[in-house]
Amino acid sequence: MYTSDSLQLFIKWIQAFDIRILQTEEDVEKKFILPMFQYLGYPDLCRQSKYTLTSNNLDNPAKQLKNAQIYFATDDVEQQNANTSLVIIIYLSPNTNYFQEAIAQAKFYSNYLKPLFLIITNGYSMKVFQCFQYHREELIFDAIIDTLRNSQIAENIYNQLNFNLIKNINKTTLSNFKHPQFSSIEKYLRRHIEFGKILEKAEFEPRLIQEGHHLAIIQPKVLIKCNLPQAFGKGDCLIQFSSVILRGLQITLNNQQILGQLMTGLHTKPEWGCRHFLKQIDADTFEASLGQTTLILSELEAADLCLCVDTICQEYKKRIIEFEDYLETWDFKFVEFPDIRGFHLFSVDVKLWRMMHNFIKKFNYAQGKSEWHLFDQVNISIRISRGIRDHAFLVPRLGNCYSALSNNQVDILYEINDIHIATLERSNLNSWQEDIGIRGTWAAKYTKNWLIEKFIPKVINYYSQEFQVLEFDLDKNILNYHSQHTILKEMNEVKDLLPYLRDIQIWLQRYRENFAASSWQQYYQVFTDLVRNADSAIAGLDYITMNLQKIMWANSSADISRGKIWHFKDAIYCLDIQVSKIKNCKYINSWEADLITRVFIWIIENGKINHSQGQLNVAKQALLPIWEQCRFEMRHVYPYR
Repeated sequence: MYTSDSLQLFIKWIQAFDIRILQTEEDVEKKFILPMFQYLGYPDLCRQSKYTLTSNNLDNPAKQLKNAQIYFATDDVEQQNANTSLVIIIYLSPNTNYFQEAIAQAKFYSNYLKPLFLIITNGYSMKVFQCFQYHREELIFDAIIDTLRNSQIAENIYNQLNFNLIKNINKTTLSNFKHPQFSSIEKYLRRHIEFGKILEKAEFEPRLIQEGHHLAIIQPKVLIKCNLPQAFGKGDCLIQFSSVILRGLQITLNNQQILGQLMTGLHTKPEWGCRHFLKQIDADTFEASLGQTTLILSELEAADLCLCVDTICQEYKKRIIEFEDYLETWDFKFVEFPDIRGFHLFSVDVKLWRMMHNFIKKFNYAQGKSEWHLFDQVNISIRISRGIRDHAFLVPRLGNCYSALSNNQVDILYEINDIHIATLERSNLNSWQEDIGIRGTWAAKYTKNWLIEKFIPKVINYYSQEFQVLEFDLDKNILNYHSQHTILKEMNEVKDLLPYLRDIQIWLQRYRENFAASSWQQYYQVFTDLVRNADSAIAGLDYITMNLQKIMWANSSADISRGKIWHFKDAIYCLDIQVSKIKNCKYINSWEADLITRVFIWIIENGKINHSQGQLNVAKQALLPIWEQCRFEMRHVYPYR
């Protein structure tokens, strides 16, 4: 049947349709919707009247769309999904005029089925919405059915909804932005009423979509689609803009760019100067550096970009921290080479390594069933496994590959193996975390202890007569590294805070952006109260004075002159001023936080401080969130700057 014939039949049917035959919802479905879509060319096999959604985002993972007809581009039931959906029709009782609930229901399900059109009708009137990827729906028809008796209106509806046309539409390229590109900036266009509605339609519809490791956050001006890191794998993201000028621009950031550019200054306003990728040019214009692309953004675009970045990076950061927490890797140095990513557990003498390597070759898990047949050599990696369940992957590296260790040392690395990660993701477990334990994936700390306390003594004992190695030589053959940090919850002395404070000071020395003041208020207050109880005869008062004067002079505070002789009480007075200041500002300079931290370190290290257990506990609580941010950024952000 030719299109012209189909169109004439559709017009003839709709002009002859008598709405008085509709009495119930079933009548609307069978006497109006079904014949209309038959005349529009939709095969019956492409229709589903009951469709069950399965999505991680639904409260009920098997929620059913009721009072609906759904048409797909294919008659293959197995292929009838979000990729092939065309139209959702919600039908109501003929005496129902309240459409809002049905519209909300249709829009909700369109987030998952992603149709091209939404139709809501009670048989007497009809609303037709055209859907666009990430944009708001556009209402293209809203009238009573009798309106379709007009041949021109009926033809327009036919040309927009007929099956042969819309089944071939590419959803990923569909756009409702039909007018020519403008050469002037968006701000200028918004001053003109004739362009206002067009620009509003061009904006994205705000929403958040998460399916497994895929996260999309959408604001009116910006959308970011992100592949989140899986078990410390590498993620990436795609950034798009809705504005006239930036329409069609797609910026892809890899794992290193996400960490190095986007991760600092989360949940701060664009104008505060806390974001590494964002620079304010004037009152309402910003320069954004995203990957290899630099672009100019309006104030609204910068705000929406920051909101999207906050959501993406918060989840991205959470995934990385969870990985390190579960696998207990924080105490080990992270190392990365073109072919290897892992954590340095400890180092061994090269002679001991040869013994370990020979033992591994003799005790391949495929060649025996003893408790020590646990190993397999995969390239240079050592797989600790029984063939069914992998426990850990180890990589030997000569010490001078990344450090000053001599060639007589071999570093043992706990490897992040992509094969192992992929195996975990294909398992029947809900998440890779469920596999961590002695019978599954070994954490780094357990692996290190097992190697030193069980495996290496076994190797030495096995070869003791052949190589004449005695057990008491073990400590001479292992170069082990111990953390200098006392665990915060086990800390009982104020000087135990110093390693944490030094970590923060080193981090601050490298930091170039501002900080949100709210995140440092408790730290300033608590440590000022702690050090005010120090002995006033503290050595090195000149060093304290020098750092505090830099802050006071930079802030044009003339309360303390440059020529006067300072006493310890003057230093505390200056600290109290900074505590008051930080409570009344939105952001602070990182160099000021650096100088304040230097003062805290000096007083704690060189002074005698009278403090209660309560003060120490409060200090630990104030220190922890800042130190954890410091630890994350020094490990995962600054290597990519």
